[in-house]
Amino acid sequence: MEIIESDRSLELKQKKIDSLLMSSIERSTNADLADTYHDLALHWYHPNWNNTGFEKYLLDAIAHTKKAVALKSRLDSIDSISLKRSLFNLGFLQKLNDDLYASLNSHLRLVQLGGKDNRVKAAHQELGDTYRTIGDYQKAIDHLEMALTIAQNDTQNYAAKATAHIAMAENYSSMGHKEYADKVTFHLQVADSLIAADSDKNSFIGAQIAMLRGNLLLMLGNYDGAKQHHLKVLEFSNTHVKEFSKSDLKHNLATVHNSIGMSYDKLGETKIALEHLNKALLLNTEFSLPYENLGDLFLNSGEFEKGLLHYQKAIALATNKNLEVKYDDIPSLEDLELSPKKTFLLSHIVIKANGWLKYYHFDNKKEYLVHALETFTLADQLVDLIRFESTEHQSKLYWREQGALLYMKAVEVCYLLNKPKEAFHFMERNKALLLLEDLTNEEAKEIANLPNKAAEREFSLKRAIFLSENSRQVVGDESQEVISRLKETIREDKYRYEQFVDSLNKAYPEYAKFKKKVDVLTFNELKANYLLDEQAVLHYILNDEQGYGLLTTADTTLLFKLENPSKLNWDIEVLIHMLSSGNSDQETFNALAYTLFENLIPEKVYDEIKGKQLTIIPDYTLQRIPFEALVVNKEEPKYLIEEVDIGYAYSMSLLDHTKGREKNSPNDLVAFAPVQFDSMGLPQLYFSENEITGIADVYPGETLMNGRATKANFIENVDQHKIVHLATHADVGDGENPWIAFSDSKMYLKEIYATRNQADMVVLSGCNTSNGELKRGEGVMSLARGFFYSGAKSVVSTLWPVADEAGKDILIGFYKNLDQGCSKSEALQKAKLAYLKTTEEVELKHPYYWAGFIVVGDNAPMVTKSYWYWILLAMGLLVLVFLLVRGKLFKGIQ
Repeated sequence: MEIIESDRSLELKQKKIDSLLMSSIERSTNADLADTYHDLALHWYHPNWNNTGFEKYLLDAIAHTKKAVALKSRLDSIDSISLKRSLFNLGFLQKLNDDLYASLNSHLRLVQLGGKDNRVKAAHQELGDTYRTIGDYQKAIDHLEMALTIAQNDTQNYAAKATAHIAMAENYSSMGHKEYADKVTFHLQVADSLIAADSDKNSFIGAQIAMLRGNLLLMLGNYDGAKQHHLKVLEFSNTHVKEFSKSDLKHNLATVHNSIGMSYDKLGETKIALEHLNKALLLNTEFSLPYENLGDLFLNSGEFEKGLLHYQKAIALATNKNLEVKYDDIPSLEDLELSPKKTFLLSHIVIKANGWLKYYHFDNKKEYLVHALETFTLADQLVDLIRFESTEHQSKLYWREQGALLYMKAVEVCYLLNKPKEAFHFMERNKALLLLEDLTNEEAKEIANLPNKAAEREFSLKRAIFLSENSRQVVGDESQEVISRLKETIREDKYRYEQFVDSLNKAYPEYAKFKKKVDVLTFNELKANYLLDEQAVLHYILNDEQGYGLLTTADTTLLFKLENPSKLNWDIEVLIHMLSSGNSDQETFNALAYTLFENLIPEKVYDEIKGKQLTIIPDYTLQRIPFEALVVNKEEPKYLIEEVDIGYAYSMSLLDHTKGREKNSPNDLVAFAPVQFDSMGLPQLYFSENEITGIADVYPGETLMNGRATKANFIENVDQHKIVHLATHADVGDGENPWIAFSDSKMYLKEIYATRNQADMVVLSGCNTSNGELKRGEGVMSLARGFFYSGAKSVVSTLWPVADEAGKDILIGFYKNLDQGCSKSEALQKAKLAYLKTTEEVELKHPYYWAGFIVVGDNAPMVTKSYWYWILLAMGLLVLVFLLVRGKLFKGIQ
């Protein structure tokens, strides 16, 4: 420190330090030398980088801290406190260098050393910030919760607790101010109250709270309120100049000037907005957000090319490129892959794509749409990169939702360009991609010839996560100690899994490569493999503002727009209520079902699908209605099921994937009917036993009823049968973790994820088995999805609580039709039509009683033993006839 604090020049100080270090290497113990490396990085190289901005000083700080960590890790008696200090500094310095994954590894090593000291708390907080930066928001939440837990133990350190709450507010802000406004507000209020109770009254933390509160108001449209908060932060920064490092001061001032500029722009004060945004750029030349906001400003002023140019400058900064760009430039995929600021980059690319679309609506030039489509395609690729880099399922779901927003805009561009093939690609990308990824991951083990032991270990570690997460979800209002212990178990399970998968990826690079190869079906593959003369596929993409449909047959492709989406969604919700309650009068139902039919299936589409086998790929609210119950004729009410054989799929890509998988089930049918549920307080299912015995008469197999229909017996049998039939209670629960009941206990969705099955078909004869929490871009988190995840090729499930007796009759008819060689959707269609024909009571013909069952997934016939018997008999007769004819011919020739 004497050398560092002397009056010598930087060059002379460096020479003295180099000389001192050489002598320390020769004379010091490893422990002393490690401390020397640590102190040089902390007190010499990092401050010099902070004051000069020269990259060499930062790299030297990282190199010296790495040496300190290496030496401390090799000591016979490891000083964990000292090692934690160096690991923390190393992770912090690596993050400053934008080496985010190295930073994560350093801080993860620190927290794995254990303990609940301030250094571990700070590491969890840094991990939260880094995971937030790369877009793995759920992982960030997990670590920030751990930081909060540790901070709670320090009852006097108000500042530590407040900063943890601020970090949580920042994370939720990044996920979306509007969607997570309540959570942002909550954490800021707690931080505020902590600072108010602190005798030190930390004004820096107060400024952070004001900044985030201003950002929240800005995103919620309160521009005056936002401006006032940000002006206070600006005043604070200017009056505390000496307390900031040079780089921190510039960063903070640039950030607040950018926010103030946004508020003034929204308030229509363009000149003042320009001043603040330009100040932000002068203060921090590597700050991309002011360029995006300048792009908005110019675009809203009608200066489209100037606006697009500034969007491109934001993109250039986020990809570490120089600003010598043109407004119609576009980054390469390699640029996206190398960018450390992918979440910022995505915002810039999406807003530029929308800028091209606005330019088209202003000037009506087709070339702008071409640029928009190219840019949306690039954004789609970037969303994939961010999602693959996220390790948490909830984070991946978040990015699927973000992708859904840009897929809709991309389909809009395709519609305007009349490019249905390209629209098909984006519609497929919008459906159940995570489920396809999960199934691809299982397949990658086989393709890469992963040893059975390694593959089983991977699955058992993943199963442990599902089971521990399920325990956390069903635990109820237990003590905070129990919940904290469960959360810690989940974290440990996930860490073990991630470490093992990392080792697999290194040992088996082919496995890592195939895991990421998630192939979406191409339009040409759809035409070649799924569109014979009597087949059709109908895709939908829908949200609250827009909607489109795409019909594809062997010789027709129609891309059409859904009119008035807000009313359409309202009508769908009303129809769902009518169907699930069963108490609407037939005339009212018919009128609404006809209105929906006209919107969802225009006349030109209807003409093409009549008499065909139709596969529907629904979206958003459409995933909760049976199209079979739509009324096709207003004057003489007729249901769509009477003219069209309908099956459903999550996506054609997923259907293609499951269709290609061979099943090796040693047995045919296993059926479960618990009937009574005394331990759970659920009502008896009187008709379920008759349902199972009726099905077994048609399709013999193993039947487990009453006390034998236990969860344990299900787990033991589920991967041994071609058909798995469950006649029992089920419900969506809280939406996130639906359940299905056995005689002894409930089984939840995450427990189903933890099983494997070899089923060609799973039949879920229970309530709401196709319902659950709706995730945009991914679909419904239902029991049906759980069985697809665990291996099923198709699932027959329900959209509402189906009436017991009607359900029994329809399912027995369904199996009889399967036994005759019908496809699954045709078998169900015939069973429903037979129910309508044979039911005499008018009120029992309401769709509530018959339309609830749907077939999802592979639609191939279930070729049963009796069906094979008739095929073989027919073949035998043909051979006999041939031999007889052939014998007569030869006799004639003689």
